[in-house]
Amino acid sequence: MNSNPGLPLVSVITPSFNQAVFIEETINSVINQGYQNVEHIVIDGGSTDGTIEILEKYNTLLKNQFRFISEQDRGQSNAINKGIKMANGEIIGWLNSDDTYLPDAIQKGVEALNINPSWGMVYGKAYHINEKSDIITPYFVTKGNDYKSLFNDCAICQPATFIKKNVLDKLGGVDEDLDFCMDYDLWIRISEQYNLGFIDHYLACARIHSSAKSTVNWVSVGIPEILKTSMKHYGEISNKWLSTFINTHNIKDKSWILKKCREYSIFKDSPHIQKINLYEDLWAPPTLFISVEANSLNPLHTLLIKGTNYHKFNDLSWEVSINKRKIKKYLIPPGEFTIEIPINSEKNNNIIKIFSNKYIVPAKLNISNDSRPLSFIAHEILPLSQVEYELTKILKADYNFIKAWLKKNRKENSLNKNI
Repeated sequence: MNSNPGLPLVSVITPSFNQAVFIEETINSVINQGYQNVEHIVIDGGSTDGTIEILEKYNTLLKNQFRFISEQDRGQSNAINKGIKMANGEIIGWLNSDDTYLPDAIQKGVEALNINPSWGMVYGKAYHINEKSDIITPYFVTKGNDYKSLFNDCAICQPATFIKKNVLDKLGGVDEDLDFCMDYDLWIRISEQYNLGFIDHYLACARIHSSAKSTVNWVSVGIPEILKTSMKHYGEISNKWLSTFINTHNIKDKSWILKKCREYSIFKDSPHIQKINLYEDLWAPPTLFISVEANSLNPLHTLLIKGTNYHKFNDLSWEVSINKRKIKKYLIPPGEFTIEIPINSEKNNNIIKIFSNKYIVPAKLNISNDSRPLSFIAHEILPLSQVEYELTKILKADYNFIKAWLKKNRKENSLNKNI
């Protein structure tokens, strides 16, 4: 880590918060690189677990080649951008406070970028390690990543990357609105303007442990951020990301998954409700009127209603009509219910009416001042196309089945674009 002005300066940036158990190993993996022109910058978010004492020790030992700040920040992305602004190097390494470099990683990264001036960044292979720093398995990394391939996957390991500082400056650093997949978003943005280089060497280790963000927040934060990032850059989501999302959220109910699919426009031209006389508090009047618009290429197939027979009428029933044609009579059980009403209409505009045989007027029963006639509560009303309806039937299937089904039933427009 001794200074050698004849070599490009590499600035290694480490965002940190309460990682005292790992950060010394991270720092030592930089010290032991052997590369002669490195500065290590740690951006700490105000740790209280002994991290500061460790940072102060190395700040004294390494003098000008190690710097840190410790203050409250707005999360990891904000910390990384602070480090980029502080960095003096031509090349940036991003090493989280629980990850480590392998020997000669920096040297190999610098040599690759020097030899290939068109590369905006270079990445290599990596390992997953555990709390004890034992290697668990190789990290799934592939060569040849570019803007198009990143639509389907993120086969780049963040600590095994080295990025040109001027590239990061031009792009404005990482997106601070992202808390999980800011690296994936960064790779896509770099790939839009520069080549992503690959070297066939193991450069780093990414640690898996019980409190790691990738372990704790993968389902709740990680995948939703990936979907949003894909929509931002590509205008849609790949079948691979979608099947991962469905498979990891299979504990959710059908309507929740379908709502998310609609939120991200997974299936084009889905039927949608134009008008409905449902009250704002989701109570339904005795005659529920629903106007549904559909596309002839993706017509209305089923109406999914999730609700509550709040008054627990034992003999609540519906008579349903579509475009003045009666469909059938439905018996509604007391309490929570989910009803699937087959519609199978080829029309673009559809009028659905649901006539309930039971209702109450709370004011007349001295329950409240509410003078509205109330029959049931409709928590969700989703008009479904055939492909959306079929999706509800496979939500409990395994990942490979869902992925195969999506490949057969959903065309990815982005793969046919000239990107």
